[in-house]
Amino acid sequence: MSVRADLAERDRRLRAARQAMEKEGLSALVVAGHGSMFIRGYIRYFTDTHFWTGDSLLLIPLEGEMVHAQVTYAGASMPDEPWVSDVRRAPTPQAEIVSAMKEKGLTKGKVGVAGLERVITVGAYEALRNAFPDVTFVNADALVDRIRAAKSPLEVQQIRDLCALSAAAMGRFVEVIGPDLTQREAAAEAAKVFRAGGVFDDLSLIQVGGGSGLPKDIPMACDDLVGFHLEICGESGHWSELNVICAFREPTAEEARLLESELRAFEELRKIAVPGVTLRELSTAFERIVAEDGWKLGEPAWHYYLHGQGMDSVEWPYFSPMMMGNSDAPLVEGMVFSYHPHRDTVPWVTSPRVFDDILITANGAERLSGDWDLGWRIKV
Repeated sequence: MSVRADLAERDRRLRAARQAMEKEGLSALVVAGHGSMFIRGYIRYFTDTHFWTGDSLLLIPLEGEMVHAQVTYAGASMPDEPWVSDVRRAPTPQAEIVSAMKEKGLTKGKVGVAGLERVITVGAYEALRNAFPDVTFVNADALVDRIRAAKSPLEVQQIRDLCALSAAAMGRFVEVIGPDLTQREAAAEAAKVFRAGGVFDDLSLIQVGGGSGLPKDIPMACDDLVGFHLEICGESGHWSELNVICAFREPTAEEARLLESELRAFEELRKIAVPGVTLRELSTAFERIVAEDGWKLGEPAWHYYLHGQGMDSVEWPYFSPMMMGNSDAPLVEGMVFSYHPHRDTVPWVTSPRVFDDILITANGAERLSGDWDLGWRIKV
């Protein structure tokens, strides 16, 4: 079991939020969250409450106690030592937040909304605006994103422990895979490892040929290449992402050479991934290094080369070679990223995609998966 976050960690996060609020002239912050792997992290970060279903709103006044409102039918797990003393449940959480704001005299001034762009419901936002015509509600996504992006030492340890569990589960898959098992049976062996380690949410994908999908009740195709992609959410609410390719034949010379280029690029990018460098610069460096080895790259796809990872499986910041959908930013010490740059070669050559979780330090990026082997697993 990983080290648990405590009230001291809660207070550290609240102090950072309130310092940023004061700087921006905010009298309060309304934080939104839903039971989704992409948008529940806002609430988990400040309350240590994990949501599987339903939506939730949290009121953080500049001074005084927080108020956490959950939809009545929400599926949530509260911490053993509650982080919020005033927890309310209602068919519409916004009704309780409106009441709480009135109770605390937050009826004018400027209030931030974290999760404004893609989390809070239209109904909740309209209810707040209609209830408080003298309040100016502003987008506070960036304010909270920046706080969450730099992980505390406790968070780093939690993520490090989760990555070790992820590697152990992937190792079990590599150990058992064979023609006598179905896809589901092989994936279930990995699941035994991470479930026993406290993981309650995962995305497990089997990759055969050019496609991937959820494990099926069909025999493993043990005559060519089989991949296993695993994303897991641990007890702390953080995510980890790893990938492995099992080869039931020897890689061709070109396949082996391409993996060497991918691994060399990873090593070089880890060296230059220091505070101040942007994700765009890292992505450009990846393409340059691969091209130096003589590879011609195809058209870019909607795929983040790097994206922040923490209590949401995809967090700010993130970058893709595509023109839209980016949220580029300079690296900051303590940021954690899922690293998986990829561009198809022309002509196309098979290669294991390099997936790893990395921590930004003053000296470059540290692999959080430790000595996890990023190469082929030859099963001939």
